[in-house]
Amino acid sequence: MRRFYLPDIDAESGHAALTGSEHHHARNVLRLEAGSEVSVLDGRGREFICRIEDIGKKQATLTILEETRAAAPESSLQLTLAAVAIPGEKYDLVLQKAVELGVSKFVPLSSARCELRLHEIAKKYDRWQRIILDASKQCGRARLMEISEAENIESFTRSSPRDHLRIFFSERDGTSFPAPVPTDRITAVIGPKGGWDTSEIETAKEAGFTIITMGGRILRAETAAISVTAILQHRFGDLN
Repeated sequence: MRRFYLPDIDAESGHAALTGSEHHHARNVLRLEAGSEVSVLDGRGREFICRIEDIGKKQATLTILEETRAAAPESSLQLTLAAVAIPGEKYDLVLQKAVELGVSKFVPLSSARCELRLHEIAKKYDRWQRIILDASKQCGRARLMEISEAENIESFTRSSPRDHLRIFFSERDGTSFPAPVPTDRITAVIGPKGGWDTSEIETAKEAGFTIITMGGRILRAETAAISVTAILQHRFGDLN
């Protein structure tokens, strides 16, 4: 069933309307017609089965038939993934897979060896929001992964929530992966492809992060982000 995003669903009214890009996709790309049933998510965890009553040039009028459960339930783990931005489509892939793997919040980071500055990262937000929405539709999530404003790594490590298990992945100066402990809140930090500056590792240590080194394996930044997310969901979340 085709899925659409409608953030302001008034379920009590029994009706809804698709406009803008979602209407364009339904009418001009998918060529849906009156009588078709579609699924509509609000991005906050609710999803509804609807029937198209009319699909005009500017909007599609829907009747809400019932509320339904999202195909992909939210993970029991509140996982914040903070990853240093990298140019090109590789970072798009990280965002897409973070959605699929159940990340709750994503934080783009800048660092000493990051190839992008904060103002350059900010220009990519519209694209990243679209990637998050498309990935959510595809994988069955009804809650959109939150993406926060980009931060410098030092400010992020100093201000990150102290009630989270905070893990800082580094190619050096770390310990092996800790044994699982009961927790449902984790913040994981992934570095740039050029590695961390020594001062950044020291700042993370001072802020209370556990520095973890993944054995002797050398991973690309995008591979590390996706692999670490899967490992954390397996150890602490619902990926088992």
